[in-house]
This record gives sequence, C-alpha cells and structure tokens, in this order.
Amino acid sequence: MSDSKPIGTNVGALPNLLIIGAAKCGTTSLHNYLDAHPMISMSDIKELDFFVMDGTWDKGVEWYKKNFDPTSVIRGESSTSYTRRRQTEDVANRVKGVLSDVKLIYLVRDPIKRILSDYHHHRASGNERRGLTAALTDPESLYVQGSSYGSQLKPYVDNFGTDCILVETQERLLSERRVCLGRIFRFLEVDDQVDLEEFDRTWELSDGKGWAYSLGWKLRQRGIRLPSALRWPAQRLQRSRLLGGASSSARPPEIDDALRATLAARLEPEIAMLRELTGMSFDEWSL
Repeated sequence: MSDSKPIGTNVGALPNLLIIGAAKCGTTSLHNYLDAHPMISMSDIKELDFFVMDGTWDKGVEWYKKNFDPTSVIRGESSTSYTRRRQTEDVANRVKGVLSDVKLIYLVRDPIKRILSDYHHHRASGNERRGLTAALTDPESLYVQGSSYGSQLKPYVDNFGTDCILVETQERLLSERRVCLGRIFRFLEVDDQVDLEEFDRTWELSDGKGWAYSLGWKLRQRGIRLPSALRWPAQRLQRSRLLGGASSSARPPEIDDALRATLAARLEPEIAMLRELTGMSFDEWSL
C-alpha cells in the first residue's frame, strides 16, 4: 500500500484486481501508475506471490487480505509468477477458488525482446551464469516459458472467460501511455480522465541495471523495500552512470539470426494461440 493510502485499523480485504504478468513487460510501471489513481490502491509489496504454492500460499487468506485497503474501490497486486511457471493452470484454479470477483490484466511484449530482457535481468542480479545461447536453447528454458503467452493465458480464460481479462502490450504502454491507461481505467470502471505526473515515469528500465540494481533486487528478494515516497528518487539514482547504470554493457544482449530462428520456431505456436484467445494482431512484434 502506498504511504498516502494506509489500511489503518481495518483488517483488510481480498483484492479485486490482479496483474498476472508477464515478467519484463512493464508490470512494475503499471503497478505504480495504478496505485497513483485516487480510486485504486495497489499492494505495498508488488509481488505477493500468494497463489503460487512455493510462494506465500501457506500464510493463508487472512494474511493475504491484510495487504489490501478495504476502503478502496479497486484493490490489486502484481505477481508475474502467476503466469511465469509451469503450474500456471494450478495457479489459475487457485485464484478462481479464492477470488470470486476479480479482474485480470496480462501485459505482454514482443516475445523475443522479453526473453532477452529476462535473461539480462538474471545476469545483472547474479542468478544466471550461462551464456546466452546455452540459456535460451535449454529445452526447459524458463526464459522461453516466460514468453509462452498462449499457454500462460489459456488457464485464466478457461477459468474466468474473456470479459474480466484485459491483455495489453508494453509497446502501447510506452508509446501511447495515456491512451493505454485510459483503456485500463475503463476496464476497471474508474475515472479514465485522471492524468498525473506519475504517469510520465518509467520504472526498472534495462539500462538501469548496474551494480546498484543488483543490490536493490537482492534486498527486495528479502522483503526489504524503501518507503514508496523514496522509490522513484532511488530509481533515478540507480540509473545514473555513477552507480553503474545507463552504460552500453548494461543493455540486453544482441541475438544472432540462428538463435532468433530457433526461438521463433518454438514461440510461433504460442503467439498464434495468444492471437486466437484475444483476437488481437500484435502486428508490431517480430513474430
């Protein structure tokens, strides 16, 4: 919960909004844009991972409710793990069992660009030591699974139908932000004329991933987070050259034609499924 929207003495409430992914598609930015809206309150811990069995599921529903403001029209959280792992079907079933009235937002981007950003993220945080080709051609590659959008979305469509699911792209969130946010606000049935300075900010850019990013990521993994008022100044500092951000070595790696073709062959059926499920063309993508 942001500092300006405290829960107070209430015991909380279940959320009625989940951003379910995908990883490296702008979910941090969208989480912050939504939290800035006066009718929306997003969880202070962005990724609660509640519906993932090896996440916080064992803490129970009452613990989960304490993360949300019952006085807010829209209460939400953003956990990319809800579409990132193989057990997406189990996660979707669990969400359906707990949340009877929920809207879902699924952010996607060009699948190969997402993979490269994801790989870069794990290299920057020290969790990936393999070279690019080895990591991406692994038959069990989590990076490729993360861009398997059709398989990730289908369990949610099966459980909830399409009316309460909005699929948006990072490309549109970047290039036509106000228009994109307007669509999202209308989907959530809140005031779509809200226009705030916070909407000009873009969070967790790839060129900000120097050593300061790695440190911040490790602290967040341990549940240590700055107060919300300090997070944007920290983001700006993190991207500075002084702290190792905004350098050419900090940008996602390039991919050769052979590896691109290999990834395309694996991902084309997934993107075809996504197009069928959503009726969207995704013409700006490379696949």
